[in-house]
Amino acid sequence: MTSRDDNDEAPNGGVLNLPSAANEKKNEEPSIDYPMSDELKNAAQHAATIARLKFQGLERLLVPEAKSETATVSFIEHNNKTYAVTARHVIQTFNNLATQDGRQFEGYSCIQSPGVAILGPFITPPAQYPHPVPDIAICPVDNRLPAHIGKAAFEVRSQDDASWPISHALAIGFPTVEKHDFKDQDGRQRLALPCVYAVAEGLQSSGSSDQAQFHSELSELPTVVSLSGMSGGPVFWSDGSKYGLIGFIKEALDVTPKEGVETFYDEPKVNFICQRVDHGVIERWLQYVDENWQIERDKINLAIRNL
Repeated sequence: MTSRDDNDEAPNGGVLNLPSAANEKKNEEPSIDYPMSDELKNAAQHAATIARLKFQGLERLLVPEAKSETATVSFIEHNNKTYAVTARHVIQTFNNLATQDGRQFEGYSCIQSPGVAILGPFITPPAQYPHPVPDIAICPVDNRLPAHIGKAAFEVRSQDDASWPISHALAIGFPTVEKHDFKDQDGRQRLALPCVYAVAEGLQSSGSSDQAQFHSELSELPTVVSLSGMSGGPVFWSDGSKYGLIGFIKEALDVTPKEGVETFYDEPKVNFICQRVDHGVIERWLQYVDENWQIERDKINLAIRNL
């Protein structure tokens, strides 16, 4: 059994564009229009679905059940090195689930076909006063890893930093509940991984905060309403011609509120919060990761040998 991306498509100037499974009707183009660089039409190439590295049986192998917890991982490049980036709470969730199953040092996998393992560990950079510990987890990977699953790392450059405040941003991710099994034309069982492109207006952040929030109303209810699982995905700014990375999703709220849950909105909206970055932040984080990753990996290797 293998998995695949559904048709990853760009937002076409809308606030929310949800590519759906093959042969399903796509959402109509929303009426709100934002400037967006053509280079971001294939922004999903910089992200993938991340899951636990867990054997699922002879039929599924390492492909998780459709209902299982998954999230999004981003690939970035800096100084000719490639890194996998996701949210710290994603890695904590996976590790807690592994512990509940009696497993230690399980590792992680990107399940886009043909699949690839990321053994970890993911490292969280320290807090930078006055901000708390970032909701970020980073792991160095082989430069060839993204291409193995049809992806590419986004090169982080200082000249691509945003000028704040920014009017809108594009978030990319793979919602957990949208995964679904299907049979291909040869009758083989596969796992579909729909990708969401979400565009929303910025809430006039100055850029000095460690996070930024984006929030826009939707003129109509889209097919996909749960954005849980987009955590860890990249967030981009664009003025129509230039573009760059401004963060990674730390929370993507449901398009409509869950029944019985108090929220600040009652109409369909796009809401996401990102852990804000610029070139300087990325450089500082990656320096810490490069200095500490092998130390943490050696600790894991020693613990495994002593089991």
